[in-house]
Parts: sequence; C-alpha cells; structure tokens
Amino acid sequence: MAGLLAAVLGLIAVAELSARGYLLVRGIPAGRYISATAAVREARAAASAGFDTEYPYLPFRPAPGRTAAPSVDSLGFVGPETGWEPPPGAFRVIFAGGSMVYDGLFPSAADSCLDALLSGGACGFDSCQALISSAPTWTTAENLVYYAIRGVYARPHAIVLYVAVNDVYAMSHPDSVTTEPDYSHYRSRWMPVAPAPWDRIPGWADSSRAVALARYALDRLFYPGVLGSPPRRLGLRYEYDPGQVVGTGFGSYVAGLEAIAAIAESRGTRVFLVSELQEPSLSSGPAMVAAVDDLNAAAAEVAARHSAKGLVSFVDAASLITADSTTMADKSHLTPEGGRRLGALVAGEIFRSLQTAASTGGSAGTAP
Repeated sequence: MAGLLAAVLGLIAVAELSARGYLLVRGIPAGRYISATAAVREARAAASAGFDTEYPYLPFRPAPGRTAAPSVDSLGFVGPETGWEPPPGAFRVIFAGGSMVYDGLFPSAADSCLDALLSGGACGFDSCQALISSAPTWTTAENLVYYAIRGVYARPHAIVLYVAVNDVYAMSHPDSVTTEPDYSHYRSRWMPVAPAPWDRIPGWADSSRAVALARYALDRLFYPGVLGSPPRRLGLRYEYDPGQVVGTGFGSYVAGLEAIAAIAESRGTRVFLVSELQEPSLSSGPAMVAAVDDLNAAAAEVAARHSAKGLVSFVDAASLITADSTTMADKSHLTPEGGRRLGALVAGEIFRSLQTAASTGGSAGTAP
C-alpha cells in the first residue's frame, strides 16, 4: 500500500514538474490557462441554466464609445459623437443594414450629396446628418429591433434600409437544420450543455499547473470553438454554403420591412427601401442572385402597399451594377466608386421626395 501511494505521489510530482517545465520553456504564464478555463466553466454553467449573459437589456452590436475604426458614439451609432436631438436645420437620416452600410461608404456619400442639395434652405433644411445604425451580419430582424427601441429616439426624418443578402443567408440552411421563422436557427445562441465532469474539480486546484493544463486540454478537445477571450458562445452559427437549401419563404423579411414601415409612418418618418446590389460574376451562385432579386422585389411590393401615405419609397439601384465590377468589391460589398454612386442615387431620391412634399404642401418628414 505504501508503495502504491509513493508511486501515485511520484506520478503527480512528475506531472507537476513537467507542466511547470513546459510553461517555463514556452514562456507562457499559467494565469492564461487558468483564466481561460474559468471563463469556459462559467459559460457552461450559464448555458446549462438557460441564461444568456452576453446580451444587455438594450441591444448593442457596435459597442458604444468604440474608438477603433469605425468609431461608435456613446449612443451606439457608428460615426462621430451625436445626440438624441437632430442639429438645428439638419435633415437627419438613419442608414440601416448590414456590413454594406456599416462600412460607411454609401451613407457618407449620400450624406455629402444631400448636404449639398439642401444647402441654402431647400425644402426647409440647410444640411444633412447621417446616422449609421447597422452591423455586420444584421438582417431585417436586428434592424427592426434597433430602430424600434433605439433609432426612433434619435428622431430621424428618414430611415434608409439596405439589406437583403444577410436575410438570404439566414433563410438558407443545410438539410439537417430545421428553420425557425425568426431566424434563430441561423444566429449564434446558447445551447443546453451538460456540465463537464472536470468542472467538479474546484477552481483552486488550478494552482497546480498540471491540473490547469489538463483542464485546458480537455476543454479544447471536447469544446472546440468555445475557448477564447471572452469565450465564444456554446452553439455557433453554421457557415453559409452555396450548396445549401435556399429558403423561399420571405415571411420574416417582409414582416420586418412592414414593421419598420409602420413604425416610421406612425411618426411621420420617411422610409427608403433600397434594392441590394448583387454582382452575378462575384456571387455565391445563381441561387443567391435569384434569392436577392426576389427579396428586392418583395421590398418593392412593401413600398407599393404603403404608397397611399407617401412616406415609403423603393429605390431601385440595379442599374448601378456594371460588367467590369466598377461598383462591387465582392458579391455584395461596394467599392468606393460604388459607394459614391449608390450614395448619389439615394440622396437624389430623398431630395426628390422632399421637393414633391414641399410642392404639394405635404410634410417633408418630421422628427417627432
């Protein structure tokens, strides 16, 4: 018995010395592994309890106060610091969408063009102010939420929505995936996770370098993609593949547009639904091009249904696609020249709508 105990203690000592030697040779502080495994334990516990601790009470994707490009103001809008109230004399426009809006190419171009058109007090305004309310991968669902509970308080005179391809990603799926109408089948989310057996080892045991390394190795082996700083979520979004089934049910997309239009109309705010550009030669395939075209057509139908009040318009940008890819950097993102052209097109449509309202005695767009 004494011999067995001595052998066990000897193995523990060898393991500990080996772990410390490994860390010393690699120059890795043990705290890196200890903090990583502690974070993963907390993530597993939160997921098992059914609570998602990453979301605050109000949705933010661009972190307020972010200084790295693109900067984000304290209210969660991409760009320089602003306030809830529009500047005096400024026509405030919210640009919503995905990464194609988040990069600021076409919103900044539209802002400059409309600023020039409004100079001198045209249509009751003397300048334009663009607010970017978007983030990479956002669909109509996220844009609806952000506009409904944050954007409206910025009192915009108009909202420009440019999104379609991200909705195609969300409605497309592998055969093994059961789709949900709210796109939750596509989004990263917490999944029920059974606590790992090694989580029963108390955290103080990580003071042993051998225990810390062993726990880290097990986490990495059985929970790939979770380790990180902060740890990534348990249950990641699947990657889009051109071979996936492309959904044909546009219910979530249309419902999102209808809701945005209804909220805007109730506040006297103008809405411009812009057809998203898709370069066929750079696209993921014919199915993607067809799906984006179908969503653009659906957006046009939404605008037509709301035409009576004169506040919702469809902007067809299809003519901007060129055979030499002058406007497109990839299948859906714009080049600087593409941003300039789309910005000019959108600014022109906004200005014409304001001129029409002014000539007929209608509202140019309120900031309620």
